[in-house]
Amino acid sequence: MQESAEDPTIYEVIRAEHAGISQLLEELRGEDAEELLATVRDQLERHARAEEAVFYDVLVQSGDEKLRTLAREAEAEHSEVRRLLAELEAMPADDAKWAAVVESLVLAVQRHVEREESEIFAAMEAILDDDQARTLAETFEAMEARVESEEAA
Repeated sequence: MQESAEDPTIYEVIRAEHAGISQLLEELRGEDAEELLATVRDQLERHARAEEAVFYDVLVQSGDEKLRTLAREAEAEHSEVRRLLAELEAMPADDAKWAAVVESLVLAVQRHVEREESEIFAAMEAILDDDQARTLAETFEAMEARVESEEAA
């Protein structure tokens, strides 16, 4: 299927989501953090699952061991984010360690985003043309919608 040049690429979709997640993480540092945690968790989980199933899968399927390693490392970073989210969910926001764990989460996400938008995007741009990047964006968004409907069920 030929994509329109007006359709976003996978890189544009992921960058926009990263910006939204960054804003949510800033809000998590605020006063209503405990109420916001479920939203942050759901957004990060939806994003991570779609990246793993759609975006990183391209790297894994490439046959290039260096690209497979990039995908495995990114998935390990997602696991660290999930671990930190679980740690936050297990404690009240007034716990003395809450702010430190939130900061660890923010830093883990920031490091992941920086690495993804530089190394992984560059690797993907070398193997995908613009039409493929637009098609992948559609697949990515469909996967997120599927994950969201699974979460709602």
